[in-house]
Amino acid sequence: YKNLSREVVATTAVACFVVFWNGLIGGFSDFSGVSHEGLLANPLFQMVALPITGFTLSSPSLGLLLVFRTNTAYKRWDEARKNWGMNINHTRDLVRMGNAYYDSSQVTPQRRKEDLERLSLCTWAFVRSMKRHLSPEWEDEQFFKNELYERLPKQQAEAIISAAHRPNRALFDLSCAIENLPMNFMRKNEIHAAVTIFEDNLGSS
Repeated sequence: YKNLSREVVATTAVACFVVFWNGLIGGFSDFSGVSHEGLLANPLFQMVALPITGFTLSSPSLGLLLVFRTNTAYKRWDEARKNWGMNINHTRDLVRMGNAYYDSSQVTPQRRKEDLERLSLCTWAFVRSMKRHLSPEWEDEQFFKNELYERLPKQQAEAIISAAHRPNRALFDLSCAIENLPMNFMRKNEIHAAVTIFEDNLGSS
């Protein structure tokens, strides 16, 4: 919407000028329905108006164009919704595999808890970083920083915040967390495949 700000401001300014000018020249009706003569009513001044013929002739084409634009916008929204839903499904799948494939035979319960908690936090950090990456800075930046400092170790949070591409940095942390899990390398590769799907969903963002 920021790309249309100039057009919107220009259109609004012209519309306000036309309403104000026509009110001064041709008069106006107040909210009570009472008509008032224009303060500058004079034959030398003309009201600003456009012939309706042009709008009548162009309205079918404009209607079709609006329909096409609406369909395109809906398709883009639907594609984004599906990709976001895919990310949610794969985060659940990733954490599920991490819990199921974890080899607890040579580690303490406390170590298992810490490893899996780090895995879940790194998964959350990626999704949260992606959400911030797709949101306006004024809308989410401060909340994003507060949440990262609250949930992640300070060093990890600062590394993500200062990164040029925050989702990629969060994916790096997630890959490191997966690599540190004690499990068979084939199962570990299967979990890494889910991370690759996250990278694919990022696209060129």
